[in-house]
Amino acid sequence: MTVNIIDPHLHLFDRSRGDYHWLKSENPPFWPDKSLIRHDFDIEALNNTLHTNSKINLAGFVHIEAGFDNAEPWHELEYIESLPCQKNRTIASIDLLVTPEHFQATLQRLQQYQSLIGARHILDEQAAAILTNKNAQQNFAKLNEITDFIFELQLPLADESAINLIPLLTQTITTNSQLRFVINHAGFPPKRVPKDINCHAWQLWQQHISELAKYPNVFIKCSGWEMQDREYSMSWFSEVTSFCISTFSIERVMLASNFPLCLLGKKLGKEVGKELRHKSYVSYWQDILESTVIEQCSKNEKNALLFSNALRIYQLSN
Repeated sequence: MTVNIIDPHLHLFDRSRGDYHWLKSENPPFWPDKSLIRHDFDIEALNNTLHTNSKINLAGFVHIEAGFDNAEPWHELEYIESLPCQKNRTIASIDLLVTPEHFQATLQRLQQYQSLIGARHILDEQAAAILTNKNAQQNFAKLNEITDFIFELQLPLADESAINLIPLLTQTITTNSQLRFVINHAGFPPKRVPKDINCHAWQLWQQHISELAKYPNVFIKCSGWEMQDREYSMSWFSEVTSFCISTFSIERVMLASNFPLCLLGKKLGKEVGKELRHKSYVSYWQDILESTVIEQCSKNEKNALLFSNALRIYQLSN
């Protein structure tokens, strides 16, 4: 039986058209395996890889900004909408720190594109500085005025710095209650779930995920495992995903790939002792479908995690 998937977090690249400053070897991040993703990736090639497995059908996707042109981010939407895509939405890059006048002008340009559903300014280590910035708070208010608009929330929730961030973040979430906040990559949980249940980083991540789950306009995407650990285990995937489901409920959790970065993940070959090999897009989803957490789901729950939640949250049915 074919499983329909909507991938709510992937990136398409065309290096001849976009800047992709971060992909260049001379620029950070300085990953030793970055060359594996320093290629063009389009939806046709992605679909061709899936055709090798008739059990998985990519029924739609959400393209997340990938540094195509951060100065004039509407060019990335032009690029995505020029592709012969199936059902899709786009998350644009946007700078929260610019003046409200500049921000409004950029937002108006972005809103001319049909695929636009939200925006992202990667917070990461600058989260506190951004969330306390006067321009940023005024600009969040502008996003809050748009019906069903999404802000992609990317920051680590497993370290000490997040303790002071949570009050700032929840204040922003509460103030902008019409804006949908979607946590990227499960908030970067600790690399492996330790046997020691008293592990401080794991406790912090659980605490912060539980706090953010209290707000009905916050959702979470489980992906980006390879960003924490290139050789992550599927038991870790299941443990993290199960906790997200238990805190957010099945209706506010989505499974995603982070393609093409998911190709950096490694897995053991089927033969015992075989060397680690890189995952493919197909094998990434195969591993998820065979995981403990998914096998324990009902048919409706599995459909929610893989398809219907993304369809609803990203308004892909329009």
